Amino acid sequence: MAFWTVFQKDLRLELRTRESLSTMVVFAAAVILLFAFAFEAAPARFQSFTPGLMWMTYFFTAVLGLLRSFGQEKELEAYSLLLSAPVDRSAIFAGKTMAFFIFLLLAQAVSLPLFALFLHLPLLAAPAYLIGILILADLGIAVVGVLISGMSLRSPAGETLLPILLFPLLTPLLIAASKATHAALNGRPVSEWDVWLMLMVSYLVLFAVAGTFTFDYISEQ
Repeated sequence: MAFWTVFQKDLRLELRTRESLSTMVVFAAAVILLFAFAFEAAPARFQSFTPGLMWMTYFFTAVLGLLRSFGQEKELEAYSLLLSAPVDRSAIFAGKTMAFFIFLLLAQAVSLPLFALFLHLPLLAAPAYLIGILILADLGIAVVGVLISGMSLRSPAGETLLPILLFPLLTPLLIAASKATHAALNGRPVSEWDVWLMLMVSYLVLFAVAGTFTFDYISEQ
């Protein structure tokens, strides 16, 4: 199965080099420490803006991971060879998306405790909701990130284009994730913020379908 082959290939490559994951974790930790020492606010004040800082941190963390992951394949011309394989390219898109989703979750598993320790993020206030929000948002970031990376990183200016193209596309998802995270960790009932969850689900479905049907075309551009 092409999906499983691509997924395993990306996981094996990362386990062998650990370049993408280590870059993502180190960047996230550095940003968290910078925020912790730059802001002098009471814990209650921190909780009001930490979800926004968290998701902006993970946006740039994802960009770094995508640049490193696709950059390795670009340097070795492996991405062009992968696209030339006699398989459905939607399977390539799905395999790379799921692999990057796992990388992003692992980076968050390491860095989220740092948000709790240094920026007083109450992770245990609503762990089930937080996990659900992380999964939805990370899937959305992975879907859009792999889709845009497949298009932009074949261009000579791909490393510059990637964050420029990603930020406006991911802004609705980041806003919804920040709002949902803030509401969940502050104990508000789901009925008050389920609109943000529905927005995240709609966003994920929209780009997953778009990526599945257009990756064949945009990967040639």
